[in-house]
Amino acid sequence: MSNSEERLLILKMLEEGKITSEEAARLLEALEGSAGSAQEGGGARRQRHPNFYDEIEKARQRLNEWKRDFNKKYSQKDFDRLVEEFCDKAERIGRNVASATLGIVDKMIDFVGSFVDTSAFNIFGSYAAEERSFEVQAAEGTDLTVEGLNGHILVKRHLDDKIMIRSKVRSPQNNADEILAFSEAGGAVSLKLNKTGNLSVSHEVFLPAIKLGTVKFETSNGKIYVEDCLSDVFECITKNSPVDLMGVTSDKIAVSTKNARIQIGYVIGRNIDINTNNSVIDMKNVKAETVKAVTTNGRIFIENVQNYGNLSETNLLLKTSYGGIKINMNDMDNRGYKVKAQTAGGSINLLIPELIYYNINKQGAGRSFVEAESNGYVNYPVKVNIYAETVNGDIEVVK
Repeated sequence: MSNSEERLLILKMLEEGKITSEEAARLLEALEGSAGSAQEGGGARRQRHPNFYDEIEKARQRLNEWKRDFNKKYSQKDFDRLVEEFCDKAERIGRNVASATLGIVDKMIDFVGSFVDTSAFNIFGSYAAEERSFEVQAAEGTDLTVEGLNGHILVKRHLDDKIMIRSKVRSPQNNADEILAFSEAGGAVSLKLNKTGNLSVSHEVFLPAIKLGTVKFETSNGKIYVEDCLSDVFECITKNSPVDLMGVTSDKIAVSTKNARIQIGYVIGRNIDINTNNSVIDMKNVKAETVKAVTTNGRIFIENVQNYGNLSETNLLLKTSYGGIKINMNDMDNRGYKVKAQTAGGSINLLIPELIYYNINKQGAGRSFVEAESNGYVNYPVKVNIYAETVNGDIEVVK
């Protein structure tokens, strides 16, 4: 196998997730070393130009340097600022690497997100953990708000008819009762924080099998995982850590994070609004009227979206940069499609039968715009409308 073929194999393994970027960098370094030795032995000398593999190695080295620097400074009071600085640096290098090839930024930011997510508890592990429990009888339409800080929020359903919250607090003062503020009044249950700063508050939340009112979970530098939640309105917010929703049902769903992926499966929501940056949005088996998904420096992947209730239209509004958009509808139903897609530095591929193209515009500099709809679109009883936009990425829609 030639040197170039070996490089392509390593790249393919990296993009398929079979090896990490660090492992890829080591393999490429060894490959470059063997190639360089062979050239020196033959008396040939050439200038080595920067390439994708050099960028991977540089990015890996810079991130590890920042990580070491971060660990040295974690005792400072402004933990949140340090995390933001770290992720901002990762975003800049991510954009540079993404300009060399598509897809690597996903793995780059996953590395950052996993570092923050796992290190938060190590950083605050020097503090004693104080545990507190709260429970309240739940009724249909009860509002629920739970706040965390530098810690995760894990939500599951249980067979009891109560809302139960188990909290874990780590702080230098061992003052959990001063930090946590629990209240129950007027059909609303809340667990908020009286203090912020250099401390960690994480929660496990257990919900009954009833429909709640407005449900909101908010933390930072910690993962949010929600399983089987039924409500009128659902909102979760974190940053520098991922969000994972499974079996959430609500009229309105809003999910937001930064520098980390959002993963959604078996979710039903009339209006779903998903927002992150520097990472991936991955949605599978969703029922919705409108899905709005926005990220930067990462791909958007959507599979199997069905219409919400008896509504006749589903609208997908998708936007990213330095990443591709792929929609696989797995559609065996009789639905009509209308698609508007545009990209710069990528291609557009619509694998939808009986599609009529009204506008195919190549605007130069790698810019493409496609507008198309199913033959007889207006006569279809059920419709899917897709708007997809990216930069330096491909767009693919498969029926």
